[in-house]
Amino acid sequence: MTANGRRLLPQPSLYPKGNIDMPDAWPFNAFLDVPEALAQPGSSKFHILPVPYDGTASYKKGTRFGPDAIIEASQQIELFDEQEHREYHLPGVHTLPAVACEDKTAEQVDNAIFAAATPAFCQKKILLSLGGEHSITPPLVRAAKESYPDLSVLQFDAHADLRDSYDGTQYSHACVMRRIFDLEVPFVGIGIRSFCKEQFEFMKAHQIVSVPPQAVVENQGKIESMLLNQLSDHVYVTFDIDGLDPSIAPGTGTPEPGGLDWHRSLHILQAIGERKTIVGSDIVEVMPTPSQHTTEFLAARLACKIITYS
Repeated sequence: MTANGRRLLPQPSLYPKGNIDMPDAWPFNAFLDVPEALAQPGSSKFHILPVPYDGTASYKKGTRFGPDAIIEASQQIELFDEQEHREYHLPGVHTLPAVACEDKTAEQVDNAIFAAATPAFCQKKILLSLGGEHSITPPLVRAAKESYPDLSVLQFDAHADLRDSYDGTQYSHACVMRRIFDLEVPFVGIGIRSFCKEQFEFMKAHQIVSVPPQAVVENQGKIESMLLNQLSDHVYVTFDIDGLDPSIAPGTGTPEPGGLDWHRSLHILQAIGERKTIVGSDIVEVMPTPSQHTTEFLAARLACKIITYS
């Protein structure tokens, strides 16, 4: 049993793939491990989609292990929100099967993610996807846009991710926001502090709003007002964990110094949740580190906060 009195599910590392005997009515390694009655697909407001993929990672690989690590950490988190003083899981939290990413090309993974995400958005569920690298985001946004034509995106990130291609592919994690631009979905980046000259000129040419962390520190109120003005009524949040400062989220493939802090990030998310409708989100680029579980626990708490604010 966990500290919350919930069942502690077997860890996936103990069971070889394809040889897991678990009841059909209870998802294996379910996010939060909520009571079964609150984890049913039809009645649950929130659907969790694990996407264990790091096929285009250009520096450190390992984010494919992120979803399981985040889910495992989530089972140790209280189901009562300390800010809003309510049990945020009561609308229901259902964990979907992980997207099968092994032995697939980047294009095939993109199509598989889109196929897995589309039913949830069509049913007006709030889909929270757990990566995996950041390249999982464009098909998620594409699926969301089919149900919410006025969709906009709020990007938490250290990197602009606006290259047209990288390492010979347009499906790279370095091209995420360029693909969303191609979808004609407006977006705002926050925490951005790393980009090349090509990306800088692209942002200037297309008047893309990119907010560095220091601007949040100095003018948080003005930044939040700007975000509310820039974003549409229906918002998708993509949260690359390297948007946060590596002092609080070190477990990521390409850490950049000088990132956002926890409380300012939550304040922004809360403001968006209060004034807009968050229809979907993802948390990406969590790379579990042996003997150090800070980042996956932070990501699990962040997921719970997004659920609370949505």
